[in-house]
Formats: sequence, C-alpha cells, structure tokens
Amino acid sequence: MARAYSDDLRRKILQAYEQEEGSEARLAQRFRVSLGYVKKIRRQLRRTGQMERVPHHPGRKPKFTEPVRQQLRSWLEQQPDLTLAELQAQLRRQAGVAVSLPSLWVVLRKIGMHLKKSHSTRKSGTRKRIGNGAKNSRKLSARSRQRS
Repeated sequence: MARAYSDDLRRKILQAYEQEEGSEARLAQRFRVSLGYVKKIRRQLRRTGQMERVPHHPGRKPKFTEPVRQQLRSWLEQQPDLTLAELQAQLRRQAGVAVSLPSLWVVLRKIGMHLKKSHSTRKSGTRKRIGNGAKNSRKLSARSRQRS
C-alpha cells in the first residue's frame, strides 16, 4: 500500500501556490506529484483551513459503546425478563440511543446474554390438540387403515 506524502511536502506545495509560484499543473511537475493530488490538498485546505493531513477515521461509529453495554447488563440484572422491545425503548429514553431490534439482539449475544429457553432440552410431553378434537394428529397409512 502506498504511503501518504509528508505534511512538509503538503505545506511546501500549498505555500508555493499561495505565493503564485505557478499553476497547479506546474507545481505538480515541480514537486513530482500528480495534478489530482495538488487539487485535492487545495480543496482540503479550503474545507478544513489546515495544511496538515486530516486523520482518516473510516467506518460507522459504534452505538453500543462500553457504557451502553454496562447499562444493558445492569437493566437485565435488575429485571431479567425484559423483552427486546422494552430494552429498545429504555435505550431510546434513557441513553438516547436508537437501535433496531436485530442489532440489539446481536449485542446482547456478544455480551453473553441468552434466551431463557434452551433449545437443547427436551420438549414438553404435552401434545397440542387439533382443531377437530382428535387425540392423535398422525394420519394412518393405507396399510394401517386396511387392518382396522
């Protein structure tokens, strides 16, 4: 990956342009940089007012900072049966953080919170009734019907 030009070179190019020592194209040739680079640093100077490079901070800033995660933990310790919707409302009201239910679920799993129900345990032995009131919901095969 290419390295960034030094702030010293940037200052020299911008000062030379301010002192009208040549056009952007002439300065690009003189300092052995591209014309696009000269245009870019001039545009950044107009926008930010500083000659030095502006630090690059890529990506979206996380909404679930450590204090927000601590707050979620404390709410769930106080009241473990809070639903995702209730947690979402509390976050919006008290912490000023608006998040979707799926993102809230993801962060709860990351901090070690799980559903109360376990999918690895046996299901209840009680069978659900069918709408017609029959006790057995399974259909008989053709061979079984012939025997009865």
